[in-house]
Amino acid sequence: MKQIDKDRFHSKSMANSYDEMCQLLVPGYDLMQDALIDILKFNGLKNIVLLDLGAGSGILIEKILNKFPHATCYYLDYSDDFMSVAQEKLEKYGDRVTYIQSDFGGDWESKITINPNVITSMSAIHHLSNGNKKKLYEKCHNILEKGGWFFNIDEMKTISEEAHLKSLYYWIYHAQKQKETLSDDLLDSYNGWMEKFDSWKKRNVDNIYLPKSEGDDVHESFLVQVDWLNEIGFVETDIFCKYFLWCMIGGKKK
Repeated sequence: MKQIDKDRFHSKSMANSYDEMCQLLVPGYDLMQDALIDILKFNGLKNIVLLDLGAGSGILIEKILNKFPHATCYYLDYSDDFMSVAQEKLEKYGDRVTYIQSDFGGDWESKITINPNVITSMSAIHHLSNGNKKKLYEKCHNILEKGGWFFNIDEMKTISEEAHLKSLYYWIYHAQKQKETLSDDLLDSYNGWMEKFDSWKKRNVDNIYLPKSEGDDVHESFLVQVDWLNEIGFVETDIFCKYFLWCMIGGKKK
């Protein structure tokens, strides 16, 4: 199946500009990641073994490695281009990072030698069908150490359809207004991303009511997804942070 939305940023040029453009164009990008780090500190997690699903350029892993000097991380992504960018960025951390190239449907868990006590994902799981989202959550619960935490930072529907549509329009507004803040050397990267973003708008706003398939932006309510976590067996589940479309849900393995 051609995964239009899932692959929209997977090129060398997009991977190279990912960190700067995501922090610029995604509302609350650093807010969400910083909130996650605060939660880990609050819960007293020190010897962190983290698995980042759809780790992309490695931006979250780099933050974790800097904030937690004894942490080790599994990087999981299927993109050659993003893995290349991440390996260059994270090279200075040596064997604190283990790289696994796989999509979520692959046998990636067989390559994990030490069970993680933290599993994270950002802007990746929403490309799965709802059935496969739940299967992935179950897989994460199974592989987590007891007492470990799972967090998904992602695009999610909110309580009403009207509010969800408003959150989509807010992202468009936010992305467009960033052009006013840019220096000339960033304009080419910005324009390249906005070309992709215009296609995203057509699929997800102009044609919001058309059916979505695996690989598209398959948005589901954060309330529904927290219910799934409860059903699977996670405890202390919550929506820990929310900024318009972007939500951080998660829970602990008992």
